[in-house]
Amino acid sequence: MSKKIKVLVVDDEDTVQSILSAFLKRFVGDRGLECEIKTMSDPVQGLFELTTNGEQYQAILLDVRLPKLSGDEIYNSLEHVNPDILGRIMFVTGYPEDLADRFPGKQLKILQKPFRYDTFAEKLDKLIAA
Repeated sequence: MSKKIKVLVVDDEDTVQSILSAFLKRFVGDRGLECEIKTMSDPVQGLFELTTNGEQYQAILLDVRLPKLSGDEIYNSLEHVNPDILGRIMFVTGYPEDLADRFPGKQLKILQKPFRYDTFAEKLDKLIAA
């Protein structure tokens, strides 16, 4: 029986969601895993999902610059309501300096856009192994 991972992608751009989903399918195929992928465009829905069901996900791919509620605001909220899942979050952003400014000294997992599959796979390996 192969191991199954559950991944949540919160990104307001359909193109990025599609790329991440395709990369996830390739990643699990390369490793003989199964994967359930849930994608959300609305960060408010994403926060609700993470506060109520966050422990179900082995990996959470979270955009930083989102409308209504930014990825770092979601992270901050989770620090108070569901801190156990913070280590499963990987920020997906073209602006890593935003996070460095908001979380000085904190070791965050960041996948910088644009990215290639090899970088994605390397970072995801570390994320799900943690």
